Amino acid sequence: MSLHIAIDLGASNGRVIVGDEETFDVAHRFPTRWVAAGGNMFWDILDIFREIKVGLKLAFNRYGAAITSIGVDSFGGGYALLDQSGSLLQNPFHYRDKRTDNIIDRLLECISRREFYWETGAQFIRAGTFFQLFVHAQSCPDTLRAAKRFLMLPDLLNYWLTGRIANEYTIASMSQLMSLENREWSRLLLERIGVPFEPFGEIVMPGTILGELRPDVCDEIEAPRDTKVILAGCHDTACAFYAADKCLQKQENHATAYISSGTWSLLGLITDRPVINEAAFEHDLGNEGMVNGTNRLLKIITGMWLVEECRREWALEGVSYSNEELASLAESAPHFESIVNVNADLFVAAGKPADKMTARIKAFCGDRGVAVPTTHEEIMSTIVRSISAAYAEAIRHIEEASGVKIERICVMGGGSRNRTLNQFTAQATGLPVVLGPSEATALGNIIVQIEATGERLRLDKLLSLHRSQISEDL
Repeated sequence: MSLHIAIDLGASNGRVIVGDEETFDVAHRFPTRWVAAGGNMFWDILDIFREIKVGLKLAFNRYGAAITSIGVDSFGGGYALLDQSGSLLQNPFHYRDKRTDNIIDRLLECISRREFYWETGAQFIRAGTFFQLFVHAQSCPDTLRAAKRFLMLPDLLNYWLTGRIANEYTIASMSQLMSLENREWSRLLLERIGVPFEPFGEIVMPGTILGELRPDVCDEIEAPRDTKVILAGCHDTACAFYAADKCLQKQENHATAYISSGTWSLLGLITDRPVINEAAFEHDLGNEGMVNGTNRLLKIITGMWLVEECRREWALEGVSYSNEELASLAESAPHFESIVNVNADLFVAAGKPADKMTARIKAFCGDRGVAVPTTHEEIMSTIVRSISAAYAEAIRHIEEASGVKIERICVMGGGSRNRTLNQFTAQATGLPVVLGPSEATALGNIIVQIEATGERLRLDKLLSLHRSQISEDL
């Protein structure tokens, strides 16, 4: 069997992973950095690409010609504009950049929320690509007029690896810019916000072999010239859901809600087709494309971002916690039951260095007359209870919109290791929680590559490899 490389980019860190159904080796791990410049936040995409090449070289030095293909998956929201020569016109903005603050009223002058939803089926979230492009058209119209190609960030990385340009389906489907009717870029939305349609290319389905590595990249990372790059569900959530669904296929059939738990929590139900109705609209549920062309009815929820920000804040104060210690802190305040709205703009924004997450949590509670957490234990309890409460609400809304009675929850990703959060989720929802693979995103990426190259997927061996991460119940 051949080996495959998953380049897996999260909002906080990235990994280069070598694997098949019997191998799973993290060759390189690195932070996905952003840089503040000129009052804006930008992804340091050149540094990210440099780190990717470091990881690829380590992988090829270790496994050589046994590696036959590479796939990229990434967080969503970010995009890049290329000029006629294929060069970047501008650094890609970070989705937490403040340029999208206070724009909703102006955006709604161009298109109503209802028209937007019936066109795209997308969640109306301010960090989304549509919102970012609207501001871009307002503040930098010359840049957009000069653009010859529009790429989401994993599309850009695939271009730099191969020299070939393609817009992949799963990442396009979560951009808030794709028409559900024909799975093409929405001329309606782009015209309404004053963005030219020409840079938006054909949308290509996952599993497509994009091409071979550029010769100069091969030389730099010491890879064989025939190494292929495959469009493996470029959206990380699509890969994660695909892997978890594969892992649960051999278990008893249940209506399962999946949670990809990381910096963001992506909670969704796999459906045959998009769900567009009044309930889905009222509850702001998104529809996003799956690797196999089915649909994911989804709610994006602010997740471990709150935990990460508190951990960073406390580390600067001289107190460092491991993941296990943070989970234990939440259990240490069993009678502290304050809840915050984790999706409130107050918590989503990056904020200034002095704008501490703990201060935001305290302010939210104080403004609403509920008990204000003061200790580290109470703050972690508030965060974990609040995330699980958001899960329970999203489950109710998805059931109402889909007409499906959800019978269990499968949690995958880094958050699956947080036993406290998973226990609170079971209590808040009244549903059994099963654990999918904690490395679901990279695993899904590798599965798509295996299938695309015509190899037989040995699901039993794959499940055996990841059995230690998978549990029937909590």
